[in-house]
Amino acid sequence: MRKLFLGILIVVSLTTLFWGTNATSPDIIYWSSDYKLTWDDFEGNPNYKHNYKDISAITVSGIVDYRGCEDGKIIYMIKSYFEKKNSWVKLSGRNAHTLAHEQMHFDITELYARKLRKALSERAFSCGQEADFENFVNNFLKGWQKMQEQYDIETGYSNKKEQQRVWNRRIKAELDALDSYKSK
Repeated sequence: MRKLFLGILIVVSLTTLFWGTNATSPDIIYWSSDYKLTWDDFEGNPNYKHNYKDISAITVSGIVDYRGCEDGKIIYMIKSYFEKKNSWVKLSGRNAHTLAHEQMHFDITELYARKLRKALSERAFSCGQEADFENFVNNFLKGWQKMQEQYDIETGYSNKKEQQRVWNRRIKAELDALDSYKSK
């Protein structure tokens, strides 16, 4: 069910990646270790259509890249963000457990932003290599999408409590290991 949604999400994120998003938009929350999502952040209208009938909440997040060319090198800024207007929750899903699951989706987005920052810190792209840069970044976005899907499948969309705890520990450990690459 979420596969279709995540496919759409990756397209939205790719579009945002190369054209940017409004950095000051009140509809965007940038990831911060000091801020945890609340249900008030989910401002979108729930989708009750067939593919979403069993889903109680959707988190729309992405990785932003502002880029250009300066001094012969491609420049970029990568931030993970949450889209308030496109994220939603059904009344039946408004509980702490589901919110923690959705927060983890956002944390996975930050994890991939950190992985991308690290990889890009080890490799420079010169002006004229925009296509190579985009391919490099797209590979990370595919990994991000795959992890989001794997997370939902392995946790049963948060219904498998022990698997949810395993993922919570895993993502926290991976975020901690990449702490020097966190959003600033």
